[in-house]
Amino acid sequence: MHDEMIEQIAEERGYDRGFTAGTAHAHELLNKYLEGLRHKRVVAESEGWMRYDEDFVLQHQIRLVGDLKLLIRKGHYDEHRDS
Repeated sequence: MHDEMIEQIAEERGYDRGFTAGTAHAHELLNKYLEGLRHKRVVAESEGWMRYDEDFVLQHQIRLVGDLKLLIRKGHYDEHRDS
């Protein structure tokens, strides 16, 4: 109960605003990066110059950014999670 009271008081006083703003900014940056990766992949596919290994790397980067967004959203890393 004590921890809940402290958390409620902190929320009322806005102590988590910086954390919330930082998290939102991190998501915005990752979304922009993800958009750039997806655009690069679409352009490369449409122009027909992408090799298999380049496509594999781009797909891996896109998945990685998605994983990073999930990590930020969860707020902790679980090394034993199932992929």
